[in-house]
Amino acid sequence: MPWLTVGLTPHRLEFLPETLRLMKEHEVIILEEPPEAGFREMLRGERKIEQYVEESEAGFPEYAKAAYHEFRRLYAQGKTFCQIEPYLEKWLTIRLLLDEGLSAEKVRKIADLTAVYDMEHETFGKLLDYYAAMGEDFETLVAKIKEFARADARRLILRDEMRAQEILKCLKNISAEAIYVEAGYIHIKLVYLLARGLPAPWKLKVKNLLLQATHARGLSRFLPSPGDGLTSYYLFAGRHREIDENLLAARSLVYIKLIEKNELKPTPEEPFPHLSNELFWRLFVGELSYKECRRLDRLIRLLPTEKARMVAIRVFPQAYQSAARRLKRKLVSMVQEEAR
Repeated sequence: MPWLTVGLTPHRLEFLPETLRLMKEHEVIILEEPPEAGFREMLRGERKIEQYVEESEAGFPEYAKAAYHEFRRLYAQGKTFCQIEPYLEKWLTIRLLLDEGLSAEKVRKIADLTAVYDMEHETFGKLLDYYAAMGEDFETLVAKIKEFARADARRLILRDEMRAQEILKCLKNISAEAIYVEAGYIHIKLVYLLARGLPAPWKLKVKNLLLQATHARGLSRFLPSPGDGLTSYYLFAGRHREIDENLLAARSLVYIKLIEKNELKPTPEEPFPHLSNELFWRLFVGELSYKECRRLDRLIRLLPTEKARMVAIRVFPQAYQSAARRLKRKLVSMVQEEAR
């Protein structure tokens, strides 16, 4: 019986080993990226990986370099790779046409590009509004981040609808018993759309790598970042969240100032550096009320990350101690479980 596996994962180096393990179990691998010139040449070793990553403007370049080195090995072993991300493919086409001098009005009127053009125009506009509000009061900033999250949720839905349609179409033209679909962990709608449209006799499997790693650290439930939680709030019309959207927005504003922004490399001592860093600050901000977030934002909004962390710990020592205590307890339980 053929099966389609969706791997929900962050594009972080620490999740690459498990991603590769899953890919090895499948004949066809569908990547979450638009078709790029030179991709096949890169897989065959005819183009340098570093050059390809630079030309494709990868969002996570260190992850992309490491992943493509491994993809080459899988390709040499007979795995088939496909790049399917129609939304981003159309957006790249829009950017190319604009760079070539075609007016925005004419680009928008191209029927195949209109929906993506309008969505990007709206979402980017909301993001610019948020950045422009950096000098405003906290309530204004909360309102702006909510507006952006709503637009981002609509964009995610359109992306997932377009990608699901192309993947389902692809199944009709591929002769394989096992296909792996790479997807960012927030693309839950994609899973729903694939499940709804998957033809017989295909079966769907879902592997949430982030959830697995979070559970391994002792959390009994998924702990999304406040920003992703806010976007998900709008993705599902608030039906699955008990936390008030204003509180989610307030926590997201301070959380983004505290987490590590650079790509971190796993080590034997810390195999999940990003997850550990982000879980700690999610637990930290999870202790803060709306008023406390407003107070902390006033103190750290203009500070670099390291100084913002120092201020946050100094001002809210109880939140720090609670987060540290919960993470320590998780690590202890992991060691005890491995010993058994």
